[in-house]
Amino acid sequence: MVDLALIALIALIATYAGAVATVTRLRPAGPRRALLEGAATTAGVAACFALMLALARVWLPGTIIVASLLAGAVLHHTLVRDLGARRASVAAAAGGLLIGASFLFVSYLAVMALIGAAGVYLVLRLWLRTRPALLVLGGTLGALLTASAGVFALALSTM
Repeated sequence: MVDLALIALIALIATYAGAVATVTRLRPAGPRRALLEGAATTAGVAACFALMLALARVWLPGTIIVASLLAGAVLHHTLVRDLGARRASVAAAAGGLLIGASFLFVSYLAVMALIGAAGVYLVLRLWLRTRPALLVLGGTLGALLTASAGVFALALSTM
């Protein structure tokens, strides 16, 4: 049985991703299109977590592989416009490996940390140049992964 707190956290992170997609697409796509893309993003993030949860019941190493691949896809999609295909692919591969390794310690919180950091990057990218936004992305991801490890350790200690 999946914990209700995990379902609530997944719903919140999916809503966050949809809100970021809506905000970042509002100017270029218009309000109606931005809302549709935000709703699609929310549904997509929720579906990816549902896939990982279903796969975890059958084959746990497959969940880690899927989490790494999804993390790489999110990073590539987030960075390709600013860095170009080659650099975005390298960053996505490194990020996918980082999230896959982090998934071993903090489970789904690693993927949620990546989504949170990518959202911060996309919103900051509306006002900042690429390099400062990338620095904030790295710092935010590191801070969120550290916080995830702390939360996970606290949860394990109270079991």
